[in-house]
Amino acid sequence: MLALIPLLLTHAFRWAAQGADPEGPAQFAFAQFPSWFPFFSWVDGTSMSLYIKGTTWVFPLVETIHILALAALLGSLFLIDLRLLGIAIRRWSPAQIVEQVHSLVNVSVVIILITGVILFIAEPRKLFDSAAFGPKMILLSLAIIFQYTLYPRVRSMQAHIPIWGRLMALVSLGLWFGVAVCGRAIGFV
Repeated sequence: MLALIPLLLTHAFRWAAQGADPEGPAQFAFAQFPSWFPFFSWVDGTSMSLYIKGTTWVFPLVETIHILALAALLGSLFLIDLRLLGIAIRRWSPAQIVEQVHSLVNVSVVIILITGVILFIAEPRKLFDSAAFGPKMILLSLAIIFQYTLYPRVRSMQAHIPIWGRLMALVSLGLWFGVAVCGRAIGFV
């Protein structure tokens, strides 16, 4: 069953990349909104963008840091969410786990945002046409809003986890793993 998920996502991104008009932009790409092109074009011409494009080591280094920070974030949230779902680490309350990983989550989010901006600056025209970049930005925005508005309620959960706590875990997992999948798809669609 889990092996079907990458296959379905691949087909979904291919469908999105083709769009209704094979000659037109991908369905979920920023290219659907031509008024954004001057901004993407301006970023593409900045000295920082030109510097990154002119080197061979900056982009891979920044991307590596970006992915490591995402792995740290997902790993930390995975611990909390598995506990909320009642699957793992039952001897600790969700509040105790949050207390242990809270700093790592915050630092990871900051690193992800900083490196993400640098990665955007490195190839804005590619991202303008990418069918995965738009959904990634939407999911990232939703994930950050969720993470810092509703998710902090987990800090008050001790032994008993209400149904809304379990739903929060599923939403958290869905949003952040969606960000990761869309980010990975950028290189392929």
